[in-house]
Amino acid sequence: MGLKRDELGFMRSNGFGRIRRDELEQLLDINSSESVYRSGVDNGVRTGQVVVDVEVAVKPGDTFSAGPRVVKGAGHGFTGGGRVIKGAGCAAQSAALPPALRREFDGLRRAGFGGVDAPKASPEGWRLRLRGLTLPGGVRTDALIVLPKTYPLAAPIGFYLAEGAEAAQLDRSHLYQRSYHGAPALAGEGWQWYCGVADNWRPGHHTLVSYLCVTLAFFADAAVR
Repeated sequence: MGLKRDELGFMRSNGFGRIRRDELEQLLDINSSESVYRSGVDNGVRTGQVVVDVEVAVKPGDTFSAGPRVVKGAGHGFTGGGRVIKGAGCAAQSAALPPALRREFDGLRRAGFGGVDAPKASPEGWRLRLRGLTLPGGVRTDALIVLPKTYPLAAPIGFYLAEGAEAAQLDRSHLYQRSYHGAPALAGEGWQWYCGVADNWRPGHHTLVSYLCVTLAFFADAAVR
């Protein structure tokens, strides 16, 4: 097994093997407010999990990253740093990408996240559309990440899922037609807001790869609270 460290800090596997969680924590510089996340393709579906076992099985293409711990809000009355929300379509606007955002967008491709459109300028800052994201249960849908103008110094604003995503095996108590906590209201464009909190955003250490790994784990684990 070989784990290659990317310039953005995540680790990607090119073989089969096993590794201890504490080794991953050391390699990824995990602190007490973070978790280790794994993203990989299982039975043709890209999945994400929080790494909790003492030892982890690894296969080619698995990506491991440091990410903020996820807390599911009770209803929508939550507070926190990085939010996990869903997005909508936006009109394409011409603007040069900041170097830090370009670097992270390129990193998404290296981490195995295909189907991601280039970030588009928006009133909030930037929007990234993900096409054909596979949700628990096998439902494929589009999604959108909304980033503030100051990203990556500030955490992503939100994550949205296209209408119809409720057919997946999601915790639908966290899927809304409206949005909260300053996230733009995009229901009129056919998108539902998915709420959650990824606390303690660490600029430069947490990236778009981290954010997507956290989001996939959030969708997959109804026990996360």
